Amino acid sequence: MKTGILDQALTIYQDLSKELTLNGLCGKVIELAKSKTIAEKVAVIINDSGNFILKASGLRGKDDISFFESNHLAHADQLPLNVIKQLVSSKNPVAVDLSKVGDKIKADEYIKKSAPSFLNFIPLRVEEELIGFLMLEQTQEVNVTAESLKFIQVIAPQIAILIQNLSKSTPPATSNDKKASPKEGILSKEDLVTLGEIGQVIATTSSVGEMVETVYNKINSIVDAQFLDIGVLNKKEQRLEFPGSFEDGERLPFNFCSLKEENRLATLCFNTRRTVFINDFNKEITNYLPNYVNTAPRIGKKVQSIIYVPIMDKDSVIGVMTVQSSKTNAYTESDVYLVKSLSSYLAIAIDNFQLSKQSKVKDETHLITTKKQEEQLSRAYTTLKSLGEIGQDITSNLSIERIAYTAYESLNNLIDAPLFSIGIYNKDRAVMDIIANIENGEKLPPKAISLDDENKLSILCFKTLKEIVINDLISEYSQHLPNAKLNTDNPDSLPQSVIYLPLIGKEGTLGFITVQNYKLNAFADTDLNVLRNIAIYIGIALDNALTYEGLEEVVSERTAELQQQKNELEENKDKIEQSYKNVQLLSDIGLTLSSSLSTDSVIETVYENVNSLMDATTFGIGIYSHRKQHIEFIGAIEKGKRLPEFIHQMNDESKLSAICLRDNKEIVISDITAEMHNYINEGGKIEQTVGEMPYSIIYLPLRTKEKLIGVITVQSFKKNSYSDLQVNLLRNIAVLSAIAIDNAVQYEKIERQKEELQSTSQKITQSIKYAKQIQGAILPNRTYIKNILPDSFIFHKPKDIVSGDFFWFHESNKRVFVATVDCNSNGVPGAMMSIIGTSLFREIVEVRNITSPDEILDAMNERITVHLNQKINDNQDSLDISLCVIDKKNNTLEFAGANTSMARIIDGKFYIIKGTPASIGGNEEDETSFNKHTFSLDDDAEYFLFTDGYHKQIGGERKEAYGNERFMKMLFNNKGVDMSKKRTAVRRAFNDWMDDELVQTDDVLVLGFKANE
Repeated sequence: MKTGILDQALTIYQDLSKELTLNGLCGKVIELAKSKTIAEKVAVIINDSGNFILKASGLRGKDDISFFESNHLAHADQLPLNVIKQLVSSKNPVAVDLSKVGDKIKADEYIKKSAPSFLNFIPLRVEEELIGFLMLEQTQEVNVTAESLKFIQVIAPQIAILIQNLSKSTPPATSNDKKASPKEGILSKEDLVTLGEIGQVIATTSSVGEMVETVYNKINSIVDAQFLDIGVLNKKEQRLEFPGSFEDGERLPFNFCSLKEENRLATLCFNTRRTVFINDFNKEITNYLPNYVNTAPRIGKKVQSIIYVPIMDKDSVIGVMTVQSSKTNAYTESDVYLVKSLSSYLAIAIDNFQLSKQSKVKDETHLITTKKQEEQLSRAYTTLKSLGEIGQDITSNLSIERIAYTAYESLNNLIDAPLFSIGIYNKDRAVMDIIANIENGEKLPPKAISLDDENKLSILCFKTLKEIVINDLISEYSQHLPNAKLNTDNPDSLPQSVIYLPLIGKEGTLGFITVQNYKLNAFADTDLNVLRNIAIYIGIALDNALTYEGLEEVVSERTAELQQQKNELEENKDKIEQSYKNVQLLSDIGLTLSSSLSTDSVIETVYENVNSLMDATTFGIGIYSHRKQHIEFIGAIEKGKRLPEFIHQMNDESKLSAICLRDNKEIVISDITAEMHNYINEGGKIEQTVGEMPYSIIYLPLRTKEKLIGVITVQSFKKNSYSDLQVNLLRNIAVLSAIAIDNAVQYEKIERQKEELQSTSQKITQSIKYAKQIQGAILPNRTYIKNILPDSFIFHKPKDIVSGDFFWFHESNKRVFVATVDCNSNGVPGAMMSIIGTSLFREIVEVRNITSPDEILDAMNERITVHLNQKINDNQDSLDISLCVIDKKNNTLEFAGANTSMARIIDGKFYIIKGTPASIGGNEEDETSFNKHTFSLDDDAEYFLFTDGYHKQIGGERKEAYGNERFMKMLFNNKGVDMSKKRTAVRRAFNDWMDDELVQTDDVLVLGFKANE
């Protein structure tokens, strides 16, 4: 429960506990229900052994409350008995919509007579005993809210206890107001008055010691209490503690007695719940303590007359009360009855002390929780930093096995995971290969799991792509595998906490990763998030590794082809040997390229290797840009020298590179002069952008399965420079190059984004921290605002951490100044403008003593223009201001607005008070004079100042602005409720409108108040 709600409930309970009569209590309960809900009728119903008594009822709008003094059972037309009797076992509030009930309920005599639309019942229980109901009735089509019912439910147990206590302790009335005989145990009217006074004073005490002194000072007027004490149970020490005994007007030292002491009247009274009544100690003590021996040292004088009564809270004993006298026969049955009655008030007061202590403990717990959250944020930052390094380690491996063990080594430093496994899907065998299986640091042999084994959590995770998180394996196993049975023969060997995550790659699900621990609830949410990040890194690394293995397969295929050629062409041994060397070179090239993470290094590596295989007098790799529709050649080389960068457009029919990539066509030319028209339309010619015109030309497209990468070209100034073998080698190099360039481009893009994000984040963080510190220092303190304007609320929600919307309050000479300001900038610029605005308000009002709102805005306009040099530069910063001056001396409220309006609600009507349609500052050329509106404080009106951020917020089903009209209706619909509830309504409407919208459109500020409080 929130601390604010608990504190409010405690205050209400303390107020209710001051009531000394059942009628008084019922009246306060009815008023409470009417103030906290929109109920039209409220009734208090008492349970009498399964039958029901209507004790009191009240109507909204009427101050009189009807009390039913007799204890006769309710008639059928007084209560909906057919409904109530069905709710006797309910422990929670029940709302009955009478438009949806059956004919039997509709035939109820009360329902036919009163024709309600809704009936709401809040059970009043003391533990399992039903004391009665609180009934809230509605004839309108709108029922009371669930939130208001929940609040009443919070205080319902305390109401039940108070009703129960007052029902038991209130003495029955005597006929003709005659004083009852003392033997009957009935208190006189004078005693009842004194008892009531004592009860009221007890309710205001804050400690047991203060309570003892209060009772002692009052009780001697109606009973001989020469000695008085109250003992309170200390559960931890199992003893009764007496913190403030009084004898003959003096406070005695603190003392206590163990609950195990059998030779004490206090422990006898407490343990047996028995009243002790002695008028001659020496003669009667053995009636209670047969084996009495005066062994315990006595605090105070020897007494002869004693009364001990237990103090009961619900059905539990929480202490004892005693009055004692040195006289014999000092007490009567009436005195016993009086002390018993007084003990019920003591029980309520002690219960209040305990509730207050619980509230303080919760506040201390909140502080501890906040500190823990700060520590968690620090750990989270360290973890994120480590994850970045781990990601680099994992993704730098091209071996699947090495990826798995690198992941384990990294993960073991962040998560306590004695059991760790990674499974990779083997498509050919339709199994899950467990490539890493580690238990308590020991590597276990690899194994395989069939995909047909539906009784494995790993297969379930892989097939459904679902995360599996288990904190108690034995109890939660069947939730995931309902048809499987867990082997629990040796439960100590079973892990109790288990996480399975799927490993996702470009082509789909690659496998799974799992961490397990022998302890229950071993993994926190932070551990799960760490594992998710590592699973992403593993997926990326496995993609790269599988791609690399694919390249090895391509190389293997080429090797087989070359081997076949060797068998067919044994006579050309030198050629075959050279081919083999070329294949080895391709393998080396593949390894080198796979570790290159920049486009320049890929191009350089390819050129060095191609130049060793063939005549590459001219060499180039062109990178395709889909957005710009051109091919960009960076680092092209001719005769050993780097050429300047150049571009070929994709629609240029004279460029062989464009034809090659656009048509996905290999271009192999041995003599450009003879073969040019095989590629260029007749009459056309090849344009050479950079360098000389070659004779032999090869252009090959670079592409992966998913996208176009570019082209690779080698050119020679000799005719017939390239053999089929060299063309084939270049094809293989093209495959390797395409993959390497794609990886490099993606890596460079990620690195750029990472650097940009880090730089931007650092700048923004520094700016916001500085601006937040400044703005926090200048804004008025909320406590100060409540002191000068008690009946008010502020809903302030910055778009960023700091805000361009701010509020200003000031009080002097019986005037209260209230302003809301909207700077035309958000974030840090807006925050800086708020500093200027606050400073100018202070200068104009506090130093220059200008008090009229229109004159303040005139002065503000002049000072902003001068302050920002707007007459001589193009600065257009401006402020929209709503300003009210509450003049308590003249009993008026004055309003002036700069490009703003004020809302006013009075007598159920809504008014918009428009300000002058001009902003403060902004380099306006025309002189502006601001208008003033004046209102009397005799009106019980509500006022609202606001900026335009609320209206602008995008949201709702249509993703549209909230709008001015909807905003005004929302304010009007919440007229008449407490300002704190009004703020809740404003906040809830805003959050509901945003819903899943991630971006707040503008700074938001809404300020509401009543000026005559």
